Amino acid sequence: MNEKNLLTRGVSEVIDATHLQERLARGDRLRIKFGIDPTGADLHLGHTVNLWKLRQFQDAGHTAVLVIGDYTAAIGDPSGKNKTRPHLSENEIKENYKQYEQQVRHILDGKRLEVRYQSEWYKKFTLKDVIGLMGSASVSSVLSHETFRNRLANDEPFSSHEFLYPFLQGYDSVAVKADVELGATEQKFNLLMGRTVQRAFGMEAQDVMMSPYLLGIDGVQKMSKSLDNYIGLREEPSEIFGKVMSIRDGEIFTYFELVTPTASETIDTMKREAGEVPTGASARDLKLSLAHAIVSVFHSESAATEAREQFLAVFQKGDVEQGARDVKLPRGTESLIDLLVATGLASSKSEARRAVEAGSVYVDEEKKNDPSEEVVLVDAMVVRVGKRNVVRITIS
Repeated sequence: MNEKNLLTRGVSEVIDATHLQERLARGDRLRIKFGIDPTGADLHLGHTVNLWKLRQFQDAGHTAVLVIGDYTAAIGDPSGKNKTRPHLSENEIKENYKQYEQQVRHILDGKRLEVRYQSEWYKKFTLKDVIGLMGSASVSSVLSHETFRNRLANDEPFSSHEFLYPFLQGYDSVAVKADVELGATEQKFNLLMGRTVQRAFGMEAQDVMMSPYLLGIDGVQKMSKSLDNYIGLREEPSEIFGKVMSIRDGEIFTYFELVTPTASETIDTMKREAGEVPTGASARDLKLSLAHAIVSVFHSESAATEAREQFLAVFQKGDVEQGARDVKLPRGTESLIDLLVATGLASSKSEARRAVEAGSVYVDEEKKNDPSEEVVLVDAMVVRVGKRNVVRITIS
């Protein structure tokens, strides 16, 4: 992997980019930190964005340092939250991490991996140590954290122990001697706190690399279990495969770049051949490859092949097309509403709009949510409303 790729793929911002680039150019072997708070037992695909970046650093010869937040998990990262999280017991945290570790090792290379627990250093902390740590940053600087600022302004619950969270995450960087820390964009304040705390302890400040978030299968909001738009790493192969096939066409290459090991050169070739936003048969074929790649990582190559065959049998060769009406249409594009009317799947534009808004419309088994979306017509395209109102398009 070349240096340019390491600094750009799946990256939204780097601080300090020039410094990090200089260290990489010198051939320095770096310690790349990524922290996980085991607040639940299951990870979803969105959680893997930073894990893949960590793997890229491993492949480039650097050491991945996975910090298990068995102390910060008890607090809960307040970033982006409008209320205090419930307290987790030590047993809950340990059990959650057991499940986490099984999932992350599908991605990370164990030969260049250090797994460290916060309890290694925080169990030895005295009150004097805590006071010294809290002295590394001012109250005003911490209250400038958007989350704290908003909660205070809105008179929302804000427990004093949450104030500790960024300090603890920052000290983790001191404890593991981090050269670089990875994290999501919304964690920027906590990541920068690592730089502040390291300087306070007489160390060179770590560089920070932030990643964008992954949109969920709705194509609208960040992937989240609470929004039910997620793809779970421990879901059955067929479930993962089907969910990947339902993502929006415009997200295909983002998924390839953020959550698969597919070479960047291969992705560039796919973009040249299919366009930045593939449509029709090209989009379908790319999603088949994407789903296969993802299932292969978290299950196996054979499981991915089986899931692909099952998907094709059910959705392209079997149930969906059984009883489908054949409709001839000229080559071109149609708005989704006009397409439903033209194929007889809706008797009027208002009925077509209601069907889309109800979440009942699928084109080649991709759920459609935008009534005005322009659909490129391709031969053998399958359009359905509900389970059994199905047409197969023939280009005349």
